[in-house]
Amino acid sequence: MTGLEEIKKKSIVEVAGALGVPLKQLSGKLYEHADHDSFKIFADTNTFKWFSRDLQGDVIRFVQVMAEVSFKEALHFLRAGDFPELDVKPRRLEPFRYYLSNQEDYRFLEARQYLKEVRGLSDDTINTFGRQGLLAQALLPTKEGAEPVVVFKLRDHHGRVVGANLQGIVEDWSRHSRGRLKRMMKDSQGSIGFSLTLGQPKRLIFTESAIDAMSYYECHKHEMRDVRLVGMEGLKKSCVAYHILRLVSEESGDFQFLDNDVDYNRLSHLLELVKDTTTFFQTHEHVITLAVDNDEAGREFVANFKEQGFPVQLDLPPLISGQHKADWNDVLVRQGKEPELEDMIAQAKAGLPHGPVLVRSAMSLDL
Repeated sequence: MTGLEEIKKKSIVEVAGALGVPLKQLSGKLYEHADHDSFKIFADTNTFKWFSRDLQGDVIRFVQVMAEVSFKEALHFLRAGDFPELDVKPRRLEPFRYYLSNQEDYRFLEARQYLKEVRGLSDDTINTFGRQGLLAQALLPTKEGAEPVVVFKLRDHHGRVVGANLQGIVEDWSRHSRGRLKRMMKDSQGSIGFSLTLGQPKRLIFTESAIDAMSYYECHKHEMRDVRLVGMEGLKKSCVAYHILRLVSEESGDFQFLDNDVDYNRLSHLLELVKDTTTFFQTHEHVITLAVDNDEAGREFVANFKEQGFPVQLDLPPLISGQHKADWNDVLVRQGKEPELEDMIAQAKAGLPHGPVLVRSAMSLDL
């Protein structure tokens, strides 16, 4: 019987082909899922990482995720298949380097216009995030020439920039499959997230992206006190874990654990330890609010947290009839176009009758 170590050496690129997973080769050893630009395969280490879903692992885990099968079924598939083996080299993590400092435009004019006109955000909200050093406008060097981008900075518990997400300002469908550039800077520490601190945080509110975090703030700014609002840049249990550990450290005044001992690859495991070995969640039962997208992936993320025994509050963006997905920027933009929608949404959350537009709030979903 083939041992686990031998199975793990089977080429993940070849296995992807056998499973019918469409890949784009970005370089000699780097591949990307043709339909998910946050899904990368590293041929040199024979591993994958789906950044937006916080999923990663070896070729066995790859089969589990792609084929939606159990560990045992994945092993059976890999044992039966005739895949070449690779000489796997360990992947070395590089420290993040923010190389756009000299490319920043302090005037922030085009970025502000984009955030206001395209995303529906107010000057007050933009300034609130800007004052905490979370936003910048910069020119990103590309093969086609410099491109103006909004920079959403990821800052750790010391305020250090440890990553950044880039959003293109100029729409260009000939260059970008989604109209505008969207990219995480190389070596970003994705588990940190994009976070705004208001007062002395007692609650943590998690959205899927920086734009959704800003949009959520715009919709709820008058009721937000002593919270930390986090854009996870995906659905990341590790990001929830980091901010729980950060909150524990802030309450105790001791950051030694976060500074010296945290293995960021094991954050999800550490969150389980907090739940299973401490009384933190008994004394902080309302600490986690999940305000992720109201779609299949977001609802599954919520369901997994609940199944694992974490006390979570829900504030998913409401769906309008006929829709299968909504995020908080959708809600904000709709409110800008249809001001009466804000009252309907509030009524739906309160369980009150509303007008002819059917509003279905995810807060009432049986998850």
